[in-house]
This record gives sequence, structure tokens and C-alpha cells, in this order.
Amino acid sequence: MSLLPLIDQRLLICCGTGGVGKTTISAAIALMAARKGKRVLVLTIDPARRLADTLGVRDLPNQAMPIPVKQLADATPITGELSALMLDVKSTWDDAVRRYAPAPEVADQILENRFYQKITEGISGTQEYSAILRLLDVVEEERYDLIVVDTPPARNALEFLDAPRRISGVLEEGVLHWLITPRFTSKWAGARIFGKGSAALFQIFERFVGADVLRNISEFLTSFSSLFDTIHGRAERVQSLLRQPSSSFLLVTQPTTMAVRDAVAFHGQLQDAQVPFGGLIVNRMHWSTPGVPAAEPPRGPDAFPAEPPGEVDPVIYERMVARVWELHQVYCRWARHDREVVDGLQESFGADYPCQEVPDLQIDLTDLRALSMLEPYLI
Repeated sequence: MSLLPLIDQRLLICCGTGGVGKTTISAAIALMAARKGKRVLVLTIDPARRLADTLGVRDLPNQAMPIPVKQLADATPITGELSALMLDVKSTWDDAVRRYAPAPEVADQILENRFYQKITEGISGTQEYSAILRLLDVVEEERYDLIVVDTPPARNALEFLDAPRRISGVLEEGVLHWLITPRFTSKWAGARIFGKGSAALFQIFERFVGADVLRNISEFLTSFSSLFDTIHGRAERVQSLLRQPSSSFLLVTQPTTMAVRDAVAFHGQLQDAQVPFGGLIVNRMHWSTPGVPAAEPPRGPDAFPAEPPGEVDPVIYERMVARVWELHQVYCRWARHDREVVDGLQESFGADYPCQEVPDLQIDLTDLRALSMLEPYLI
């Protein structure tokens, strides 16, 4: 089964553990769709520069940047378009605050608050949560036929989906919720957190975490409460969007025991979350000959010409032939191992989903022309 029909979807979310080549595969799929005439955006949530490097550009902003795919046109003109965007968590939060705050002065209070600055930089889940907000922005622009999302490395496939729930819990529930009060003082906060008579302990806590830290939290939540419903509602809209038939999750893995085990676990989590699963891509496969995994020539070193070419020393030539044959045998063993791993993986997943195998090309994919070499293995 081919992955080609998936470029007719609205959203493709590429997920998997770190180091399996998600960014490269995401960029290759986006490039393939653009070459097929689609208007495509590839959006990376990964804070590393891998997408920019893969596309051969110096840097990617928080706004969609056109990628010059028409330079790849040969006999057939490229009618599609490709743009790329690298998520900037702070900018995305700041834009959301300015857009949804009830008044400019409320937005200023939030943006200048020290707790807000910390929460948008370091609290677990803010990256995925801001990605969901940014994703809805680009979907609502309706400029793209296809949006490919490159998710960050994760041990859990649901981190991207669970981010709104986790952040909402931090912002709306528990200890932070009751800090929204006009009666807030350091003495009152000390009593609420540590119990009555514990003012000295609170002072030590306050010195440890920074002066007036709880006041900053209270002021932030008081100002930010006017945005709760809007931002939470938008996150829920994306959650619904990701579960529609026009969206698909793609799992990217590689033929190693650990990566395959993680892929099987990811698949189970996606099924539990009831999100549409589009297929599996096994990246960096070893193939002994193109299109015939693990095939070996019928003969050994004697298949090479008996006489060395030109003026090559016969002894050196014999050693070269022996070494080439040895390396070929090693590669064939890798190919057989990969084939066994993938056969087991396909058996686990069943025949209902496409499983594409992408070879290890042994080159650096750092420009569009090199990236386009993966296209024959994705269709």
C-alpha cells in the first residue's frame, strides 16, 4: 500500500521517538506533495534546527517562509508551493495574549509578568500547547492544501495530544487557582501554603524561589483568567480537528529492536486515543540491491574480473576484491536483519495500513535536491 493518497489529507502528523528521522521524512513528504501540485506547509515543533538544515535554508522563523521548490523543476514544471515554519514558543504565546486579551493594558500586564515569562519558557507541555495554538492559526488561514507536522522526540505518542489538558490543569486547578484573590498578601499566602504560624518558613521559601514570586503568580492568573476560555476552547478545537478523517498520524521508526518496540507502543496509544492512523514509515533500511532486500549475487569473489584493469597491481587487486566481497556480505547480513525486524513489525500492525521502507542513502540530506531522492520510496 502506498502513502501517496495521504497527501490528499488536510493534516499529517509525523510522530515517533528521537533519532529515527522524523524531520527528514516530514520534509520529504511535504516536498513530494508540493511537487504533486499541492500548497504545503511543513511545521516543526522540534526546537532543534533539523528542519532548516534538511531544507537547506539558514533559519526558519515563527511565520511561514516560502521554500524555492521550483528550482527542482526539470521537464515537468512544479505547480505546487512549499512553506516551512519552526515553532517559537514564546512568540506564539505572546501573539495569543495580544490577540485574545480583552484590552491592550491587560495584554501588557500579562506579557510583563515574570511568572508568565517563566511559564512560557520552562513548564512541561508549553511547547506542545503553543504548537496546538499555532496549528489552529495556520489551519484557519486556509492557505494550504496540506499541513505536515513534525513533532518533537517523545517517549509517549500522546504528549502532543495531552498538552492542553496538562497545561489547563496547571493554569486552572490546584494550588494556583486559589491564588486569584484580592486578599492576596505574603502573610496570607504563607498561611495558605504552610499553615498558620509558619510565616518564617514562608519567608525562607520566598527567598529561595525569588522575592514576591507568589504575588507574580497571583497577578498573572488574575490577568490571564480572561483568556482561559478562549485559549482552552481553541485547544479543544484542535483536539477535535486531529480526530477528523481529514487528519492522519504517521509513525516513523527504524529497523532496530528498541525503535520497533516503541513504534508498537505508539500505535497502541494512538488507537486508545481514537485518532486516525495513516501508516508506518521504516526509515534507514539496509538493502543489498535496490528493490530486492537482502538479495545476494549467486557467486562470490570469483564473480569479479579475473584480471585487474589497467596497470593495477594483481596483489592489490586481489585484496580489493576480497575486501569488497567482505563488506558486501556484512551489508547483506544487515539487510537480512532489517527484513526480519520489519516483517515482524508488519505482522504486529497487520495489512490494513501502508508500510513504506526508506533506505539509508548514506548521504547528508541537506538540500532539496538530495531530499527529493527519497520521493520514489514514499509513493
